[in-house]
Amino acid sequence: MVNGMNYDDERFEDCIFRYVDQVKEFLAPEIWQNLLMDCSKNEIFVLWLLYVEKEVNMTRIAEYINVPLNTATGIVSRMEKRKLVVRQRSEEDKRIVTIRLGECGTQQIQLLLKEFMYYGQKVMEGFTEEELNIFFRMLNRFMEILKEEHSKKQEKPKVRKIIIE
Repeated sequence: MVNGMNYDDERFEDCIFRYVDQVKEFLAPEIWQNLLMDCSKNEIFVLWLLYVEKEVNMTRIAEYINVPLNTATGIVSRMEKRKLVVRQRSEEDKRIVTIRLGECGTQQIQLLLKEFMYYGQKVMEGFTEEELNIFFRMLNRFMEILKEEHSKKQEKPKVRKIIIE
């Protein structure tokens, strides 16, 4: 029961479809294509990581986007060709290669943040302080539930011992 309504699977699915239809215009390719330069999900996460941490090595990128090192290397190579990132050797230790945002990558992440901030500000202006407090409490609980479910799926199944006579 949610707000006096019984949300069975079919009804929940209808609700999700309705919300997706309402926001699809914000996710339309013509709006985001130039903004994201046709970046994949992993490339966007790499841009975000570099924006936050400024400079990282390939191992950090692979860990952050949860892919093998060779996959991360391929992602970064494609991004480097598009001038989204720059690889550079450490002055202190030439064996160490670090990755940082390139000029295009910096521009892209700044445009993306500007767009999110614009819409975020519009949404925030539409809520009262009490509604915002409730919204953020719900959002935090939402994330807790997702983390709990994710960690359940990550647990390894227990090995059952079968006694053979």
